[in-house]
Amino acid sequence: MKLLIFYLTDDRRHYTFPHFINMLNESKYKNLWKLMVLTHTDDNDFYDSNLNKFDMNYLILNVPEHNNYMYKVHVANNFAEQHQIQYMMKCDNDIFLKAESLDYIIDNLHLLENSNHLTIGPVLSSGIPGIEYFKEQFLDPVANETLNNMFLKTNFYNRDGATYDFLNEHTINATKWNKDDFFESVKSMDHYYKGIHPIRINEESLQYLNEYIIENKSKFFEKTNMSIINNDKSPYLCNSIYCIKTDTYKKIINDTSLFVDSFDEVPLNKYSWINNMNHLFVKNGFAIHMYYNWKNNHLNYESNFCNKFFN
Repeated sequence: MKLLIFYLTDDRRHYTFPHFINMLNESKYKNLWKLMVLTHTDDNDFYDSNLNKFDMNYLILNVPEHNNYMYKVHVANNFAEQHQIQYMMKCDNDIFLKAESLDYIIDNLHLLENSNHLTIGPVLSSGIPGIEYFKEQFLDPVANETLNNMFLKTNFYNRDGATYDFLNEHTINATKWNKDDFFESVKSMDHYYKGIHPIRINEESLQYLNEYIIENKSKFFEKTNMSIINNDKSPYLCNSIYCIKTDTYKKIINDTSLFVDSFDEVPLNKYSWINNMNHLFVKNGFAIHMYYNWKNNHLNYESNFCNKFFN
């Protein structure tokens, strides 16, 4: 077994899971990975009833209900270590990953043996920084420019103790969207929450992106020519999905000095900054992330997206 895919979930997003595993079932490397479903609600039977339809190596674990995110992470990391699984893929339950993208990532997990690279992952539709790659590779030129112009309407505001309003120099106070200049300003922030981008707070732009994906869903499932993006210069990875070495992940999640809250996103990024490591992405290796929880009623919007995209 080469890769442990640990899937963090609960009973609020049952509407995503059948589609998620339908995609994974197309993988040509099912003998190389194991899916671990980590839930904290009494819904093991739901996952089992869906998974046992497929020839898929899986395990379902139920963990305590409260403050369990890092508990799940440690359970997964300990399992991978005990079973000598060299790599791990963290995956939230609002992600749709093409099997083709997964298989290409598996073919290139060895790149993580290079101490310059911390993670490897797909190009995530509304991910940060994935949005910038996704829109350039998936959207047509007119739609890409339309989205860029929508970004310019973004009015950043301060929240969660972080100052973001100065980023308006790249949006409402700018005439052209420049992702490199934007990310350079984010990098300069004197705060650890750097997972910010117009796609996260500009609802019009995210809705436009999702409608474009739905209208072009056949394109999403087409085979693509993939390659490795190894020169990403964005300062922060929002960690909805990524692969990492098991032993490196253990170092990160056990280093309490890296933590600022009860999640592993900031520690992951701090570790990359301290050790001058970057994140690899798969060009044309598409995956979908629908909405951020900053959006009101995001679960309802996700359900509507699924109904349109998969029907």
